[in-house]
Amino acid sequence: MRYKLPVVVAASLLALSACGSSGDAKSTAGAEFRVAYLPTANYLTTVKDSGYLEEELEKAGGTVKWVGPLDPVTAYDTVTAGEADASSTGTGYFVNLAGTSDAWMAFALEKYSGASQGIVATQQSGVTSLKELYGKKVGIDNPGGTGDYLLNLAFEEAGLDVSQVQKVTLDTSTFATAFASGQVDAIASYDQNLAAALATPGAKTLITGADMNSYNWSIHIVSREWAQAHPEELKAAYDGLVREAARAKADPSVITGTYREFGATDELTEQIATFDVPTIEPMNDEVVSDLEKLGQQYVDFGFLDSVPDIKSAVVDES
Repeated sequence: MRYKLPVVVAASLLALSACGSSGDAKSTAGAEFRVAYLPTANYLTTVKDSGYLEEELEKAGGTVKWVGPLDPVTAYDTVTAGEADASSTGTGYFVNLAGTSDAWMAFALEKYSGASQGIVATQQSGVTSLKELYGKKVGIDNPGGTGDYLLNLAFEEAGLDVSQVQKVTLDTSTFATAFASGQVDAIASYDQNLAAALATPGAKTLITGADMNSYNWSIHIVSREWAQAHPEELKAAYDGLVREAARAKADPSVITGTYREFGATDELTEQIATFDVPTIEPMNDEVVSDLEKLGQQYVDFGFLDSVPDIKSAVVDES
């Protein structure tokens, strides 16, 4: 699962200020790259098994230390406490983070079509279209989080009024139960939560991220202090993720196998296998432009007051 954090968490974190490329600072030899990895199948987690990160860091004179698996909040707290150097999140949370802190920099985008995100209605709801969600309960992860973003974007693009929907905030562990039991009429979610809903008999897919003008992807971030002190090692870490993406493209079981390790059932894994395999992209001008568009969507939806300076919060390893 590619975890995204709620907007409200961002206020408790330190914030990102100016950057550029990883070549802006002189590297300190022998750096240890401490990764606070998540219990999900993003590449900063799956690369733990391939050894590519260790191989690339070794070329630059560095080493890798794995910290985790940690839930997202604990992972970020671990980095801000100085006990780890890097972790992963979603682009929506990163855009919010870039506007509220200068402790982080993004160094790699993990991009996919959006088919692993969407809105799915229960059979018992009888809902077959977005408009039929008026007056219905829709489960989301957090206000301003991925599910809320997808719901707002879907309704905006359909010319519908999202205020007519009853949003219900659900804990990650309760999505499947709430959906299957009819506690909610639909969910707006991603990855394992979406897969669980899709695998439920009679469930109706209303829309996916691939059907919308969505800029919601996964992103890998590092503390600004570490990035500026160890530019060569950070480039090596990026290269390791590029190799890991190529491994997954050649053998998608890299992803599904990791989901199994973290407890996904065979049924869920079969559904997840239908999602596309992500790529790793550098934080170049095109990506910055996309994240600025995402920032504008967040402003339009009332999640942010203004679009943050994304350019100052990234490291372009291209």
